[in-house]
Amino acid sequence: MTSDLVPWVVAGGLAIVVVVLVIVLRRTQSSNRAALSDAEVRLDHRTGTLEREHRERTAAAEAEYGRQLAGAEAARQQALAEAEAGRALARTGMRWEEASQRTILEVCKAAGINGALLTNVVFVPVAQGERNRDRSYAAQIDHVLVFESGHVLVVENKRWNGIVFDGRRPSAVHHAFRNLLDESSLTGSFAIQVQSRRVLDHADDVEHWWRVRVQSGGNAPTRQVRQQARRLQRFLADEDGNGPQWVDSCVFYSGDAAAYVNPEDRSTSTTPTGRSATTAVVTNDNELRGLVTDIARKHAVPNRARTDAVVRQLAGQGAHTITVGTYRLPEA
Repeated sequence: MTSDLVPWVVAGGLAIVVVVLVIVLRRTQSSNRAALSDAEVRLDHRTGTLEREHRERTAAAEAEYGRQLAGAEAARQQALAEAEAGRALARTGMRWEEASQRTILEVCKAAGINGALLTNVVFVPVAQGERNRDRSYAAQIDHVLVFESGHVLVVENKRWNGIVFDGRRPSAVHHAFRNLLDESSLTGSFAIQVQSRRVLDHADDVEHWWRVRVQSGGNAPTRQVRQQARRLQRFLADEDGNGPQWVDSCVFYSGDAAAYVNPEDRSTSTTPTGRSATTAVVTNDNELRGLVTDIARKHAVPNRARTDAVVRQLAGQGAHTITVGTYRLPEA
């Protein structure tokens, strides 16, 4: 190769290298652009996914907050409704229970009872073992007598007049009563009130009628007060199950009725210890005094802590509370 061709060969080689470099650079740039485009697509997709997930989480959080807010409002409205129902029962109950309250206080004083008498006790029962557990309602008890032992007696006051039969068939009292009603349906617990009614048809015409009212089965006063006693016992139990293991019950006919009753009513239900549940039925001050005296004798050991706990819980429900004997209300 002559010296004249060397420059041309070098120049040609350089030209080839330049061309190759240009081709390689273009391909690299094209590949980089494609990779950048793919990255941008992936970034857009990831950004969209994150935004969608954020929107979904935000919507779920807002929905959950809305549900919690609605639940809290529903609970608030329920609490307000229960409080109003309790106040309504309290307003209604106290008008009828003042006379029997005075009688019970006099009986307790004569019997030397120490404790507290709570009148018109209104509470929301614990629904354990009852139907319609989701149904909320307020229960009302006429009187709750708490002895210094912590034992509890529920008193259902009936200001009935006329003639009353509780647990006794009218025909068994006197044969003249046998036509008052069909006695074949009188099974288990029952109470019957026979009451005179006047019907004024004209200014000068007065007719006398007799109205016979029968409450039997679950509607019988003795069955109703036992149910209330069970509800109260569960209501007084704390989270550990501590509290009165049994609450005694009594029906007190305090009106002007001529009452023919069995001194106690025994149902097929049982107490937590397995014995048959019994409800006392009393018709005057002496019978009521005998009942509270007997209970105080059976539960003679004072238990101030238990008594205070029961009184504090029921007084906190707004019940009208009066101390009996030497007992004094616990400090708040």
